[in-house]
Amino acid sequence: MTVLLTASILLLLLTVIRAEVLDFDDKNQDDICSLCTCKLDKTVIDCSRRGLTALPDGIDEKVTKLNLSNNEITMFPENLNKLYNLITLDVSNNRLSELNKYALFNLSSLEVLDISRNYFENWLNLSPNDLLLPAMKLKSLDLSHNKFRSMDNLVNQQLLISSSLEILILEYCEIDSISGKSILSGLTNIKILRLNFNPLVKIQGLVSSTLKSLHLSNCQLTTVNQDELAYLPSLIYLKMSHNYRLELAASTYTLYSASLKFLDISYCNVLHTSLQGFPNLKKAIINHNMIRYLRSYELRNNTKLEYLDLSYNNIGSMRVDTFKGLSMLKFLDLSWNQIASIPEGTLSEMPSLTQLKLARNYISQVGHMKSTSITVLDISSCEINTISKDSLEGLQSLIDIDLSRNLISHIPDSISSNTLKYLNLNYNRISHINNLTFFMLPRLTQLGVIGNRFTNIWKKSYFESNPYLDRLDLSDNMWRCDCSDPNMYDFYEFATLEPFKKEESFNLVCSSPINLISQTWLEACYFTWYPSQNVANANSLIWFIVIMITGLSFCILLVNCIRNSMKRRLLAIQQERERQVDEARQRLRELRIRAEQESLTNAPDPRDLISPPSYDEALSMPKLNVSTHSLCETGTGKTKRRRGRRKTKSSGDLLDETERNGDLPVLDDTEPTSDDTRRRRRRRPNRYGSHEIAELDHSPGARRRRMSEIGAEESVTVEIELERPLRPRNRRYSSDDNEVRESDF
Repeated sequence: MTVLLTASILLLLLTVIRAEVLDFDDKNQDDICSLCTCKLDKTVIDCSRRGLTALPDGIDEKVTKLNLSNNEITMFPENLNKLYNLITLDVSNNRLSELNKYALFNLSSLEVLDISRNYFENWLNLSPNDLLLPAMKLKSLDLSHNKFRSMDNLVNQQLLISSSLEILILEYCEIDSISGKSILSGLTNIKILRLNFNPLVKIQGLVSSTLKSLHLSNCQLTTVNQDELAYLPSLIYLKMSHNYRLELAASTYTLYSASLKFLDISYCNVLHTSLQGFPNLKKAIINHNMIRYLRSYELRNNTKLEYLDLSYNNIGSMRVDTFKGLSMLKFLDLSWNQIASIPEGTLSEMPSLTQLKLARNYISQVGHMKSTSITVLDISSCEINTISKDSLEGLQSLIDIDLSRNLISHIPDSISSNTLKYLNLNYNRISHINNLTFFMLPRLTQLGVIGNRFTNIWKKSYFESNPYLDRLDLSDNMWRCDCSDPNMYDFYEFATLEPFKKEESFNLVCSSPINLISQTWLEACYFTWYPSQNVANANSLIWFIVIMITGLSFCILLVNCIRNSMKRRLLAIQQERERQVDEARQRLRELRIRAEQESLTNAPDPRDLISPPSYDEALSMPKLNVSTHSLCETGTGKTKRRRGRRKTKSSGDLLDETERNGDLPVLDDTEPTSDDTRRRRRRRPNRYGSHEIAELDHSPGARRRRMSEIGAEESVTVEIELERPLRPRNRRYSSDDNEVRESDF
C-alpha cells in the first residue's frame, strides 16, 4: 500500500512539472494556441473565423499548414515569408484585392495556395508574371469566386508562370471569353483546369501539351470548334455538361481528340451522338439530350468504348448494326427512351456487353435475344405483356433479369436458362403457375412475385427442380386460404420453416374467405393444422382462468388485509395521540392549580402592605364606635350583642391614656352623658357593610392566617384535592353564577 501511495505521489508531481513545462512552452510561443486551434506539435494551425486583420504573432517556423480563411485581412501578410516550411496556405474568403510580386517570397515549400472568395477584379492585380516564381513546388492554385471577367488577348506580362503548377481553379470568376494568347502558356506542367460556372460562350486558344482534364460544366457554350481540342494532345477528361445550348454537329470531324477517354455532355442540346472523332474514348455520358434515333454504324470509330449512357433521350428506334464495332462495350444504358423493339441481332454485335438497361421504354414483348456476355438485364416498367418461351435461351450468361412493373399475365411453361439466378416478376398480373413453370431454371436462387394476382396456394412440388432456391417474395397477393387442404400446410412449412426458410410468415396473408381476411396463414389455420394443441390450449385456457381467479382473489385478500392493518395502526396512533394530549392537559391543570395555591399561600396581606398612619393622621381619623374585630365578623346582630366588651380601645380611651401619660393636655373635662353614650352605642357603623366584612374574611391574608393555624390538616386536604379528578371543562364561563369554575381554585 505504501509503494502504491508513493508511486501515485510521484506521478502527480511529474504531471504538475509537465504541465508547468508545457505552460512555459506555450508562453514562449506567444500563446498563439489560445487564439487559434493548434495540433500538439504546432505544425497545423487553424485561425479561420477569428476576425483577424493581419497574421497573428507567435507562429513558429515549423508550421506546415496554416488556415487564415474567413477573416478580415485586406493586405497579404508580409511576415509569411519566415514560414519557409509552409506547405498549405488558405487565405480564402478575406478582403484581398491585390498581390505584389513578393507575396510568396521564401515560401519554397508551398504546394497548395487558396486565395478564392476575395475581391480581385482584375487579372493584373495578381502580378501573374512574378507571383508564382518563389513557390517552386506549388501544385494547386485556387482563384475561384473572384471577378476576372475577361481573359482575351493576354500578353506575356499577363501570364501566370510556373513550372510546377498542376491544378488551376477559375470557377465562378465571371469569365465570359477566353481567346488570343492562352492562359496556359506559362504553365508548363498544368494538368487540370476548372472553368465551371462561368458565362463562357466560346473557348479559343487553349494550348497546353500537359493538360489532362478540362472542366467546362454549367457554362453557356453553344459550339466548340472542330480543332479546339487539337492543341491539347494530352487531354483525357472533358466535361461539358449542363450547357443547355451546346450542339455537336453531325460531321465526322467536327470535334476531334485522339487522346480523349472520358466525355460528359449530359444535359445539353445534342441531337446526334457524334463520337466519331474520339477513337480512344472509353466512357461517354450523353444522357438528358435530344437524340431521336440511332443510325447504322453510329459508333463504329469508338472501338475502345466501354461505358455508354444514352438514357433520358428521345430514341425511338435502332438498327441491327447501330452498335456494330463496339467490341469492348460493357455497359449500355438505353432507359427512359421510346424504344418499341430490339432487333434480334443487335446485342450480338457487342460481345463484351454485361449490363443492359432498357427500363421505361415501350417494349411490348420479350423476343428471342442473343448475347453471350449479358449478365444483368433490366426491362422493368415497360409495357411487356408477353414472354416468349425461348426468350432467355439466347442469353447464355444471364444471371439477373428484372421484369417488374409490366403487364405480364402468363409465364410460359419450361422457360429455360441454365444460368439465371434472380428473377424479378413483381407487380405484374400473373395469376397461375404449375410444375413446369420453373422446371428449366435449375440455378434459380431468388424469385419475386410481389403484387401479383395469385389466389390458389402453390405446391411444394413446383420447386423440386430448384435446389438452390433460398428466397421467395410472395407478399401482396390474393391468397384463398383453405385450412383443410394439406397442400397449404406443406407449402407453408416449405416456405417458412427453418433452416431452409424462404419467406417471412407475416407476408403470407389470406384475402378470402371473408372470415379470414387480413389474417396470416398461421393465425387462420393454427388449430386446424395442430388439433392436439387445440385441446391442450383449451385445458391451458381453463387452468389459466382458474389461476387468474385464484391470483385475483389472493390479491384482493392481501389488499384487504393490508388495508385493515393500516386502519388498525392508524386508529392506535390516533388513540395514542389523544392519550398523550389528555395527559398533557392533566399535567397542565395540575401545574396551574399548584401554581395558584402557591401564589395564594405566599401572597402578602393587603392590609399589611398599608403603612400605619402618622400621629397627626390618626388624630384626624374618625372615631370607631365598635371594636375592630367586628370587621371580620359575618354573623347577625345577636352575635355581636353576645360579645361583652370591646377588645380595642376607642378614641376616648386613647385620649384618656394619652392624658394619663401626659403627652397632650386635656381639652375638655366634660364626660358624656348616658343618653349620648346610649345613642353612640346604638349607632350602626356606616363605613362597613356585611358584604364588605365577608370580602375581608375571604381575603388572601385571612386565608393565609387560617391555613397557617390549621397546619398539617390543611396540607392533607390540599393533597386530597390534587388527587381528585378534575371535572371536564366544557366552556370558560357559565351562565350560572353559582357554578364552580376552575378559576375558583
